[in-house]
Amino acid sequence: MYTNSQKIKYMLDFTKLYESCEKETKYEKEARCMDFQFTYTMLPFGADELLAGTLTELPVGFSPQSKCGFTGYYCDYNQLNQLAGEADRTPEDLAGIQYLTEFWKGRTTTEKIINRYSEEQLRVFTLEDFNTTPGVAFPLYRMSGSQMDPTQLLQNGIKGMISLTQVQTEINPSFYRAVRLALAALQKLCLRYGKQAEEQSRCCKDPARAEQLETMAENFKHIAQEPPVTFWQAMQLSFLFFMVSGTYNYGRMDEYLGEYYIRDVDTGVITEDFAAELLTALWQMIIKKNDFSDGRVILGGKDRRNIAAADRFAMLAMETSRCTKDVLPQLTLRCYQGMDQKVYDKALEVIGAGTTYPMLYNDDVNIPAAANAFAIDRETAQAYVPFGCGEYVLYNKSFGTPSGAINVLKCLNECIYDSENTILEQVTDFDTFYNKYLERLEHATRQLALQEKLEYDVCGEEAGFLFFSMLFDDCLAKGKGMFEGGVRYLGGTLESYGNINTSDSLTAIQSLVFGQQAISPTELAAALKNNFREGDTIRYQLLSAPKYGNDNDQADRMAVRFHNDFSRIIRSCSKEAGLHSYLEVIINNSMNTTFGLTTGASADGRLANTYMANANNPTGGMDKNGITAMLNSLVKLRPDQHAGSVQNMRFSKEMFTKLQGKTKQLLAVYFEKGGTQAMISVLGRGELEDAMQNPDKHQNLIVRVGGFSARFVELTREVQGELLSRTLYE
Repeated sequence: MYTNSQKIKYMLDFTKLYESCEKETKYEKEARCMDFQFTYTMLPFGADELLAGTLTELPVGFSPQSKCGFTGYYCDYNQLNQLAGEADRTPEDLAGIQYLTEFWKGRTTTEKIINRYSEEQLRVFTLEDFNTTPGVAFPLYRMSGSQMDPTQLLQNGIKGMISLTQVQTEINPSFYRAVRLALAALQKLCLRYGKQAEEQSRCCKDPARAEQLETMAENFKHIAQEPPVTFWQAMQLSFLFFMVSGTYNYGRMDEYLGEYYIRDVDTGVITEDFAAELLTALWQMIIKKNDFSDGRVILGGKDRRNIAAADRFAMLAMETSRCTKDVLPQLTLRCYQGMDQKVYDKALEVIGAGTTYPMLYNDDVNIPAAANAFAIDRETAQAYVPFGCGEYVLYNKSFGTPSGAINVLKCLNECIYDSENTILEQVTDFDTFYNKYLERLEHATRQLALQEKLEYDVCGEEAGFLFFSMLFDDCLAKGKGMFEGGVRYLGGTLESYGNINTSDSLTAIQSLVFGQQAISPTELAAALKNNFREGDTIRYQLLSAPKYGNDNDQADRMAVRFHNDFSRIIRSCSKEAGLHSYLEVIINNSMNTTFGLTTGASADGRLANTYMANANNPTGGMDKNGITAMLNSLVKLRPDQHAGSVQNMRFSKEMFTKLQGKTKQLLAVYFEKGGTQAMISVLGRGELEDAMQNPDKHQNLIVRVGGFSARFVELTREVQGELLSRTLYE
């Protein structure tokens, strides 16, 4: 790795290059900056690695989605300040850091977005750290909706892609010229890795490793000039492209690697064991990158070109995840009626081994749901894929970064007690209260939708996002970058948190405040404001009110009503914002806990500053009528109005051993009744409790948190507590 002084020098050189390109087009500036960035951020491969592509990041650079939470050209001032505080800083280093701070102030893409917010957006948004600051509406800065198909790259090779742009120069010559510069930078990177492999092979004393290095050198030389012909070459080129592009996800891997895999194995180019070794090496590279809330690898789907080849690869991928047993990659299986039963059975076997993977997605429900949500035909909707924590996009056709988050429970609390302008005591009936609450949500949502489009506009003005634009439909054909009209469908998504706590709170308010009049508006407001310190009786009444997750008509009707109304509000903002779609995502990662820690007590009986329920799932411990009742509640929420939701489930080990047949039938009925997906953790009774007490004994205990998996012992105590509260079905 690099010394701090080397890092500072690189950032200064990057900044000077950026400044020297001021008179060039935005496309060519980006291509030159990316070429320079690769020389530093793409690290040499390790002594035992079979693939190259290890990526590092510095406080200054260009990225669609930087680790520090910015997009485009970014500067992480906090990291620069930390560098300045290091003991070994020289006067030259400190002067360099000061120069970087002063130069980039106001020039970063994110700052340009913020500087164009309207007065109303500045009033509505919480711009401070959402980990510590209470708020309702939070803008986020990332271009994270990428799920790219590298098939065109694999079929044409880098050189072939360059040739494609040479005949398409009349529309926007600067754009195509920059694409060629970026592809040439990728070629140069391949040749650099090839040279490293050659040098290491000459010095290697282990004959087996020397042979691997020689093959790697040949692979890099080949893919620099020609389309890949082997499984190893196709894996290397696609992974390397993903790394330099800035994507955090890896597409439909069984589609683009499956045929290479079976061709090499069936013709004896490689053995099945070595194919498994190669895929394990790829898994290790994804693990090393550590994009724990992304890292999606998609398998399955009824629309694949060569289902037989893809299914064979899917079997290998699932077995690799079983053997690796790590939090990445986020292996995802699209299931459907008529799929090869061996593939589905393998999925259940691997889930039962405690991997939490693959996540199961139901094509028979999700394809028509995506068609309605995205307002497209069903054939196009077959391209739906989840990314990140579970948001849907259309593979290679749409982009829908989640650039906003909304705390719907905090908004409800503000209508009851937690603001200067409460409304509960001003109304005489529930429907009036409910509609006024929705009006507040709609206002905040509209501002976030406008922010989403503004973010795209500024990014489009700043750069072409060239590596995205090479593959996404229809950028090359139009001669336009991703965010300036190039991509076929430009949409947006809004992450919502606290949905079920909100619906349960609304059920309690409707029943106890306006129905039975057992609690007055003033009494409820006072009890919540004081966190039930003098309101134990009121809290007991709220906790005893009907709760979602028990197949209870009253509670579930309210959950459905709020789900439908809020989804409609979000969708209605797309036209005004100028987006193809603007959709809710109910994916709840650990932010249901993060937001909960800054949210006051709520009318469902929840205490202040504690976790909120995860996604569409019942509040932990409130689903008391068993797994069938819980699943019956889940399927009542329409999936065709949003862009993804998370259904986390905890099953005992016995459910996947002694009761496997029962579990299989349970999931089959759930999917037949409209279940969209299942994210399953398989645990022993008392295992989480013991892991909290004896973490050293449970280092490899993996759980689904929300839209991602994690090692239980590495989670914060608060997130562990939320996981522990969830019902274990056995």
